[in-house]
Amino acid sequence: MLVTLDRLTRAVGRRLSVEPPEAKSLAYRILNYFGYSDTIIDNLVDQEDRKLFYQLHDAGLLRSSWETTLLLNGKSWRIFYWQLNLEDIRKATDGLPDDGPEEPLYDSLPADAWSHATAT
Repeated sequence: MLVTLDRLTRAVGRRLSVEPPEAKSLAYRILNYFGYSDTIIDNLVDQEDRKLFYQLHDAGLLRSSWETTLLLNGKSWRIFYWQLNLEDIRKATDGLPDDGPEEPLYDSLPADAWSHATAT
């Protein structure tokens, strides 16, 4: 599933009970961290935004996980991750008006759109 700004805005608005302008602002902040990925390392997250991430975790829109690795000096190092809960985001937006096709725009272009022929 593709998480668009519109889909995440609707999920955040519904789960956090905030108005659409605030939900869009929060969704934009979230997507700025994740980009095209669904998982990020916690070290990237600003302290203020981490509070938001915990709210979203409590609302079911984010998940957290961690792994432990052994350092060369024998000590353990724990690495924390945040992950978009794609299934819950989909559930939160089910029954709401669709936010458009989920297929990439480029897949819907005709083959001749990809030619580089110049008019003479």
